[in-house]
Amino acid sequence: MGSFLIRVYFLSVLSAGVLLDPSQGVTAEAEVAHSKTLSFGVYTHIRSTEMLKKMEPFRKYLEDAIADKGLTHSINMRIYPSYGRAIEALAGGEVDFVRFGPVSYVLAKKKNPSIQLLAIESNNGKKFFNGVLSVAAASKIQSIDQLRGENIAFGSRKSTTGRYLAQAELVKAGIMAGDLSGHTYLGRHDKVVYAVASGKYAAGASNENTFNKYAKSKGLRKLLEFPCVTKPWVASGDLSQELVDSLRTILLELQDPNVLKTIKRSGFLPGSDVDYNQIRHAMALAKQFDTETIRVATYAGERPSRVFAKVYPILKELENYLDDNGWHVHFESRIYSTYAKAINAMANGLADLARMGAASYVLSKDKNDKLQLLVSEEVIGEPHHGVFVVKNSSKIRTIFDLKRASVAFGSKNSTLGSYVPKAELIKNGIKPEDLGSYGYLGRHDKVALGVYLENYDVGAMREETFNRYREAKNLRSIHVYTAPYHAWVAAHHLDGELAHLLREGFIAIKDKQTFANINRTGFKMVDDSLYDQVREAIQLSKGFQDK
Repeated sequence: MGSFLIRVYFLSVLSAGVLLDPSQGVTAEAEVAHSKTLSFGVYTHIRSTEMLKKMEPFRKYLEDAIADKGLTHSINMRIYPSYGRAIEALAGGEVDFVRFGPVSYVLAKKKNPSIQLLAIESNNGKKFFNGVLSVAAASKIQSIDQLRGENIAFGSRKSTTGRYLAQAELVKAGIMAGDLSGHTYLGRHDKVVYAVASGKYAAGASNENTFNKYAKSKGLRKLLEFPCVTKPWVASGDLSQELVDSLRTILLELQDPNVLKTIKRSGFLPGSDVDYNQIRHAMALAKQFDTETIRVATYAGERPSRVFAKVYPILKELENYLDDNGWHVHFESRIYSTYAKAINAMANGLADLARMGAASYVLSKDKNDKLQLLVSEEVIGEPHHGVFVVKNSSKIRTIFDLKRASVAFGSKNSTLGSYVPKAELIKNGIKPEDLGSYGYLGRHDKVALGVYLENYDVGAMREETFNRYREAKNLRSIHVYTAPYHAWVAAHHLDGELAHLLREGFIAIKDKQTFANINRTGFKMVDDSLYDQVREAIQLSKGFQDK
């Protein structure tokens, strides 16, 4: 446990940019020696240094209270720089217990149902406090209905009061994102109130504590208040029942005002998961506010129904991942009949995301250098194969027997059905004029059919297509070649944060069933240079383009 804790601890220090236990000067050696260390995590909606100073008395109180119960556990604090990082830490068992916002608890519970609610903060004996939509004191806006056509500032995409509950109120009033002149997520609550006070935004969403702190000095007033269940304190599912019970008792019995003032609450109350159904309902309403359609381009290299079946499980996983990270999206699949149409769609901003063969990516990148390469598909330990195939009865045995043969290629812009096999011919001394004839049949299954019907002596196709038809069409392989796997590419106009989350979402997919339809084992982050082989193949095969 010691070495695991150190690894995560220092990751947290670096990401937060603060020393987490200045009073004890924790070192790597000290943590190794002290195996009974509990980690207490919070994320910050204020500056990390402020949060560290604010929560230190609470950390010390908890550590002393645990010692009073005969448990020799020290407590180290972890300040997480984002909601997402804190959620992943709790759901993944990297932190022992946390102080969370309600939405973060709901998302973490969804990821890991075994996490345990310790207690709920008490707001003068109540389980609720208020979120606020605020405007400048001099603003003419007097009701939520008057926010139509205005620009609104929200906090983090995962903020309870700074996003979800405020947007739920807008939806109840019949106001969607499209009814505003704009909206932006600024992150911390203090940034929201500053932005409203400066006049950059007509209104902003925050918690009442932040509003109350700055309302007078910044000249703000409340436009609308809405209730929010107070923050939960939550334990990892891996924490022992003894420690869970001890922490719960310590929190419920806590009455020291000098400690409680650090969280601006009067104590703690018993709570249960159902207390947060209000939040789940608000999150569902908020989806109506700003669900974004992402147009996904794919090419019908085979039957469109098969193409859709391949990408649907992946898109569903991505949709869930983005939803958990505060992005409400709907993927709209657009299956193009030719590679050229898919390439033009991405290059010209007519699609937002695309699954592209290696050559299609290269050609799109040539047209628009600002396209964002997200990930490459992969099969661990296996390159992407294409094959030259003939009928079993053919006398052709090797690639060197192809002079004067008729060759069927796929689409002109296909990686394994055109560019790479043509480059392979050139590399092996076979020029276009050495062939008897050649043609482009489009889909890979049409190439297999063309060879089977003896319209062509040889066909170039993906190995997957060959394997599917080899027995039924009496085909065999005479030469194998390789190319990079498909790339997933984001359009140049796609929000940078969204593109980053999409990349993370691809890498996070681990369910083997999700990859079954594309015969892959996962995704990996790659550099554009991976596709230089294909750029060379495109150049080598140019002689074929002119015939």
